Amino acid sequence: MPRDPGPADTPATTGEAPVTSRDGEGRPGYWDPTASGRHLISRPISIDGLLTDRARIELAPRIVRKGAAFLDDSYHAVDVAARQLASVFTLEQLVLATVALRVHMRKGREHIQRKKALQAKWTALAHRLMKLRGEERHLSLLETRVAEERATLASAAASVPGGAELLAMEEAEVAQARRAWKDENRQAWEAWARLEEEEAGLLAGAPQLEQAEDLRQPYILLLVAARRNVPRSVAAAMHTLVDALQEPLSRTDQMLLEIAFRRCIRAAAPEDEREVERWESELILAAEREFAAEFPWSIPYLAST
Repeated sequence: MPRDPGPADTPATTGEAPVTSRDGEGRPGYWDPTASGRHLISRPISIDGLLTDRARIELAPRIVRKGAAFLDDSYHAVDVAARQLASVFTLEQLVLATVALRVHMRKGREHIQRKKALQAKWTALAHRLMKLRGEERHLSLLETRVAEERATLASAAASVPGGAELLAMEEAEVAQARRAWKDENRQAWEAWARLEEEEAGLLAGAPQLEQAEDLRQPYILLLVAARRNVPRSVAAAMHTLVDALQEPLSRTDQMLLEIAFRRCIRAAAPEDEREVERWESELILAAEREFAAEFPWSIPYLAST
């Protein structure tokens, strides 16, 4: 695996210039196009305890074109990533990266589910308001007709027996319907305000969800060994790494990356270990406890809770 980018894979932009997103908007982020245009390359991500001073991890697209057909090449994409990951990360880093990636994916899935539930509430409220608008138009027509009948009755030369009483009863019914409509309309707009508050809270606590498409060209993850007087924890370093991957990787690509991490972990199992699955589960369980101790917000998204 190459350690330094060649001329063709030099980032086209430098410094803190904004990344251009798929929709053409500029925003700060991790990814820049390379000069060749064949790859997208991350800005350097500092990782404590990296096995090399500098490394490039190429994340290959899972869908490849063979002639006129598009084929799912997920196995090869996982294999390419696993070989590179195993050469630059320690076993502890691989395990904690797996935990961090799972936490991010579960948090993202929960957010999507809450967003769908909120959208269902908005839809139901919209139907309710449409019904109220229709009822309001009907009430307005009734009120207009009652007013016209009252005017006709007042201008009539001779009163119709019982006409005033019937009209008074109708006026009372329409007035009661108007009061009921106002009460329900007020409740509907109060529900609107509550949904706006719920939506604001959902957006404020939302993970970085770019709704990325599957990779269409190789991505290069540029990693550099951290140089700090006080190294940060492995959990914090892996959290930073996984957070950087939320923008360019779709959920499917993240699932493939998790498979690559786990393949590396199993490859590092002791030769005399007969129960590799149990050994791996114990490592991940211990890593979850370590991750939760540093990031308490992750507890609901851990498999052990």
